[in-house]
Amino acid sequence: MTSLPQILSLARAGNPVRAWALFRSSGWDERTDDPKALTLKGRLLKDQAKASVGADRARLYGEAAEAYAAAAGLERASYPLINAATLALLGGKRDRSMQLARDVVDMLEADPEEAETVYWRAATRAEALLLLGDETGARAALAEGISKLPYAWEDHAATIGQFELILAEQGKDDAWLDRHRPPPSLYFSGIIGLDETDPNIVRDIDAIIGREKPGFGFGALAAGADILIAEALHKAGAELHITLPYPVDRFRALSVAPFGDHWLARFDALVEAAVRLDVLTELPDEQERSLAVAVELADLVAMGQCVRNAGVLKSRPKALTITGRGDEPRHQHLVWADTDHDQQAISVARKVDHRSINERTSAETKAIAAILWVDNLDQDALSKLPDGARAFQPAGDAHYRISTDLAELISTSQSLLQHDADSRISLLIDILDPNQPAASLLEQASDMARASNGGAVLTDCKSAMVLMLQSGEQAIEEIGELQTAYGPLPLWSLA
Repeated sequence: MTSLPQILSLARAGNPVRAWALFRSSGWDERTDDPKALTLKGRLLKDQAKASVGADRARLYGEAAEAYAAAAGLERASYPLINAATLALLGGKRDRSMQLARDVVDMLEADPEEAETVYWRAATRAEALLLLGDETGARAALAEGISKLPYAWEDHAATIGQFELILAEQGKDDAWLDRHRPPPSLYFSGIIGLDETDPNIVRDIDAIIGREKPGFGFGALAAGADILIAEALHKAGAELHITLPYPVDRFRALSVAPFGDHWLARFDALVEAAVRLDVLTELPDEQERSLAVAVELADLVAMGQCVRNAGVLKSRPKALTITGRGDEPRHQHLVWADTDHDQQAISVARKVDHRSINERTSAETKAIAAILWVDNLDQDALSKLPDGARAFQPAGDAHYRISTDLAELISTSQSLLQHDADSRISLLIDILDPNQPAASLLEQASDMARASNGGAVLTDCKSAMVLMLQSGEQAIEEIGELQTAYGPLPLWSLA
């Protein structure tokens, strides 16, 4: 019997069909006396409804509403009750929705301590009022809740998502929600060799940040453009999320100190100010990566973090880069351009030509590539798949494939899942020699695949962030942590 937390984990991983199948095969769908089972039933039916159309969509929303309502009947709480009210509306049962919404308002008035936080109390009241047609009251209640917890960004985003669905169903304009959206996320990057004393550069940076008002900045801290933009973001009150291609001291020695001692204290201050600092560490049997390819991977990870943060917060991802006049676009910036997200550039004269720092040499054999690992499909099964899925190498009882074409490997992984939903598959993106990958990377890919219960492709955090730029409509979610010989490894899923 599969437990409720295990099924919920599958649902969060973006595999509602498999989660529902396990929910039913374990007998949870027949339980009418367990509020947790009924709440999860409502969640799973809601997920199915979102993926359906027409009459099936309305029916599933209606069934989800009644599951949540039954949970609230067993254990009086505003969370399942407000979900029941909203889903009843989406299921085409407006009268039932209004009845449940009135019950929510009565519950909140009877129990001032109901709801998890003061924000959720106000937001739940706002949602109920919106369902009852009192948009003025809903606006006031939502504004009150946000004022009490102004930086609960993810909570605000969840509420906005619900309100968008309600207003769309009611045929009303949702433009007023924009004032409550969390601020944009900004990926930042740029050249080292600029004249930092040129007041026009800082003025232009400040103007863009003042206009766009990002609340979160994602990038590195090399001397030059990185530090100038990060300082402006910090001054404007934005959170700094820093990703470095090497440990702090090594990065400081390679990308900060050589360009003048005056950068060092500024670098140190920004490291201290960062809300989050991620380092792309190397495994024990790897040689140090060249600066060019290491910086490229760190940039891709920072871009993915920016896109994910904006997605979670229902806001917008943007990019700001400082380029040298006449420079060819770097690969990272072309990747961002392919996402169709906003990108702004400031073009400046180079103080010194430092382009060689980020140029790869012809002698380099390492590149950003992916290892696609399959743990329980034999060669006969692989041979029946399309050409791309057949080109695997054996590794004991498993098979793997390495490619620098990330999009193609993502497509192959989806083909494998369609062929066998129980396949245990991992996809690890890193810097490696495609012809001679480090044994530790193959071991890590193998460990992740063995940890799978099927239904999704497992990956690590770094790879998940890169996949944010590549994966199209696939769901990418954090699902837990795996203990390996090299330490704990955050696990993510691609479904």
